[in-house]
Amino acid sequence: MKTFLFIVLSFFSLFTFADDTINHAATAEVQDGQYDYTQDLDIAKVVRISTASNAASQCGPVKAQIEYVDSKGVSHKLEYMRLGDGCQNG
Repeated sequence: MKTFLFIVLSFFSLFTFADDTINHAATAEVQDGQYDYTQDLDIAKVVRISTASNAASQCGPVKAQIEYVDSKGVSHKLEYMRLGDGCQNG
């Protein structure tokens, strides 16, 4: 009887482990969005920062995008506004 109970409990623990693995894989998808300055970002690693191709010649706000991974391993892409590279200090 103890052996049977052990086998049954082993199967339940195996299925529970498999379910957790599937749920973790589903949360590792990329989440997109628009950045708001009220958001607290959890950035563990920056993957890429990109701007529009004409941002180097513009002075003023330009759209940019950051792709990062948070501390849970979930990838995020956010759009935000930044100052163009064409502004002169003076």
